[in-house]
Parts: sequence; structure tokens; C-alpha cells
Amino acid sequence: MVAKRVDSGSADLGEISELARAAGYSVVGELTQSREEDPAYEFGEGKVDELAALVRRSDADTVIIDNRLGPYQTYNIGQKLPEGVEVVDRFTLILDIFGQRAQTRKAQLQVELAELRYELPRAEAKASLAKRDERPGFMGLGEYDESREQDIKAQIANIKGELDAIADKEETRREQRRESGFDLVALAGYTNAGKSTLLRRLAAELDVDENEDLHPDLDATAESEDRLFTTLGTTTRRAETGKRNVLLTDTVGFVSNLPHWLVESFKSTLDSVYRADLVLLVVDASESVEEMREKLVTSHDTLYERNEAPIVTVLNKIDRIDDDELEEKKAALTALAPNPVAVSGKTGENVEELKTRVEAELPPWERERLMMPLVDETMSVVSWIHDHGHVETEEYDDDHVLVEFEARPAIVEQARAKAADLTAVESA
Repeated sequence: MVAKRVDSGSADLGEISELARAAGYSVVGELTQSREEDPAYEFGEGKVDELAALVRRSDADTVIIDNRLGPYQTYNIGQKLPEGVEVVDRFTLILDIFGQRAQTRKAQLQVELAELRYELPRAEAKASLAKRDERPGFMGLGEYDESREQDIKAQIANIKGELDAIADKEETRREQRRESGFDLVALAGYTNAGKSTLLRRLAAELDVDENEDLHPDLDATAESEDRLFTTLGTTTRRAETGKRNVLLTDTVGFVSNLPHWLVESFKSTLDSVYRADLVLLVVDASESVEEMREKLVTSHDTLYERNEAPIVTVLNKIDRIDDDELEEKKAALTALAPNPVAVSGKTGENVEELKTRVEAELPPWERERLMMPLVDETMSVVSWIHDHGHVETEEYDDDHVLVEFEARPAIVEQARAKAADLTAVESA
């Protein structure tokens, strides 16, 4: 059973129904209400009575409410429902899905942190109810344990410490990759926008099993399925965009109306976006303009808080719409998505154009021209420049080699130092 209250207008139950199915529920009934929030019940009390009657008729065992319920609202609604019926709000449902999908240690820790942050105010509410001797069942809040509040706070501190240690290691890895000549590009966007499919389309190693030894430090390839939250952790692959060495990372999808504590719990995953050199913001172009606009706003709200990189909007799934509809949507969304790239991750349409745009938007490379003496170590330096930049010309004579190339500024500096060392060896 799904239900939703909105302040005005009509309530849309499409997303919450998708989320419910993603969590493994079957939706057997729906209820909506348009009115201001009731502090005691979220809905009006009469509407909650109607909900309880609907639950009895449909024999539902769970009520999923597409609103953020306070602990007392959860308790009060639970009192109205038949015995044994669970009350789940939007964020409990999302945490349930996250918990089902978390496979890496980092993802599991992030889910646990979010669950604890969600539980803390409820533990405080249980303490308050216990003082009023309203113990039986706590109607969806669970049993009361006097020491639980302190346990939760201690667990939160421990998990944050472990996640900070993981984040430090990942930041070190990012810097090592940059020093090796890689540009870091992140895929961001609303859940189910097709980011994982696009990653597989852009990846240099489409058959990962044959190339696992090339990237032993990287996570398994993201799945490409038509369901929400397929990607919970991060997946990084080398992308084939042209002359630049690009590592592309797929991350957890955004969801509208997420509270700060939930976004903060996944900060270390989102750091892959915040610390990238370029962000590809992926949007499902087959959705309505209203849905696209809402999701672009959600994504921008999440990105602009801490993001430092330029953002390119990618309108994905254009295989599902015609050219006229695409142009209408581009025009309607131009303020939120200026100069987007329209592609189909599924068919590969316009993916080459996206690769060109990626190279154009990345931080500019420097051009360098190095003349190096031909000594024993010279060829290893030339090979290093090939691996870390883009060599345009390479000319040899009896005593020297001339290399003209483009690379990240840090790589150019390292190449100059290596060339200087060769000159010192020749003079010795």
C-alpha cells in the first residue's frame, strides 16, 4: 500500500511505486491527499482512518508513505492501522533498497551510517514515549532500550572514522592517477537515467573479464538494468575518448527530496563527483519536461554545494523519442541544461560527439617540445611521455631525440625534470 500527501495539486505516486517495487514490494493499493501537513498524522486524521480501512480491504502488510514522517507521526499512524502492519516512510524505504544493494565495505558502512542517523531521533522518541508508559509495540518505532541512544552515537562516530580513512585512501588514489596523466570524469544524475549503460558504452574495456588484470584496483563493472539504485558504490573504468587518458566513474544516482543527513552519509561516494575534473550530468530524455526539470534541479542542488568541476548535461535515451520532441525539450530546458549533448547509451548514437565534448571540456593540456640526448635511459623517458601524454612528433638523429607532445601541466613538469636528468647523465 502506497500513500502520499501534498500541500496542493495532485500527488504523483509513480516514483514511490517504482521504489517500492525496487525494494521487493507488490503495490496493492494507493491513497493520496492534498492538504497542509497535520503535525500529528502527516495526513488528516480522517484520511488516516480511510487508509486503515483500505489496508483491511486489501490485506496489505505494509504502508509505504511518500513523505518524511517524524517519529511521533509514525507512532500515531501505526495506532490506527491493523495490528502487525508496518509503517514505512520514503527514507526508510530508500535505506532498505540501499541495504539490499550494498556490496562493498564502503557502501555497507554508508548504509549503516544513514540508518543510524535515521534511527537516532526515533530512539529519542521511544525514550519520551517510555516515560509516558506508552511502551506496547511503539507502533512501528520498535522496542525501547534505554542504552540505545548512546550506542547509536558511538556507532556513528566509529563508522565516520572508518569512512574518513577510506576517503583518505581514495583521495590519495585520485591524486596518483592524476600524476600518472589521467583525467577524472564522473557520471552523475538521477537514478535510472542510464549512467551505467553509458559507462559501458564509453569504456575502453567492454569485456571486463578479459582485462581485469589491467585494473586490479577497480571495482566490478556497473550493471545495466532498468531498475532504481543498481549502482550504489562507485565503478571506475578507463574511457576511450581520443588522445586524453580518461578514467570514468559511475556513482549512486540522485533522488529527489533526500534529507541532508542521507546525502551526507554517502559523502565519500559523492566525493568521486565533487573531486572530478569534469562531470557528465546524465538525464533521461524520454521523460516529460516537468520530470526532467525537477531532476535537473535536484542534481544541481546536490552538485553545486561542493562541486568544483565543469558540468556537461547529457540527454540520454534519445532512441525513445523523435527529433522534434528532443528539440522541444532542449529549448524548454536551456536555462538548466545549456548546450547539452544528446546520446543513446543503448544504441551508441552520438557517443562519438560526447567523446569529443569530453576532451574539449577537460582542463587544458600544455604543449611541450623537448630535445633529449640519446643515452641508455632515453627510450624509457620517451615511453613514459607516450604513456602519460599525447605525442605529436618524435624525431631522431645520431645524438638526440626531439619529442613534441601535449599533457597535463604536472606531467609536463615531470617530463622536463626527466629530460634534465638525461642531460646531466650525458654531461657526467
